[in-house]
Amino acid sequence: MKIDILTIFPKMFESPFSESLIKKAVDNKIIQINPIDIRSFSKDKHKKVDDKPFGGGAGMVLKPEPIFDALKSVGVRKANKEYKNRYNKPLVIYMSPQGKTLNNKIIKTLIKFKHLVILCGHYEGIDERIMNFVDEEI
Repeated sequence: MKIDILTIFPKMFESPFSESLIKKAVDNKIIQINPIDIRSFSKDKHKKVDDKPFGGGAGMVLKPEPIFDALKSVGVRKANKEYKNRYNKPLVIYMSPQGKTLNNKIIKTLIKFKHLVILCGHYEGIDERIMNFVDEEI
């Protein structure tokens, strides 16, 4: 299984994935985990990835362009709403407080996929246009 984690804090994942059972699974090539820095896809000279919400409101959201480019870099073109060959295509998961609670039932479904893409939000969330690429909100 391949797991790509799109985040603005990729170094936060180094420690948890270098210990215990996850490390053994990586060492034995059972899983491949790739933290990917969304900032590296920013076209801004300061590598800025946040902006005010387009429709107004409080806080900041992650801009869509760097996330679109990061998703494309891992092979995501659109949401995986079709069920034919579903487990062979990347499943995009957006980690969000509004999403479903992660539980054993959901995990049993996720392990069927060959490729998971986990999008880690920050600030007040992500630009709503990104949701067209998201399959699950957890």
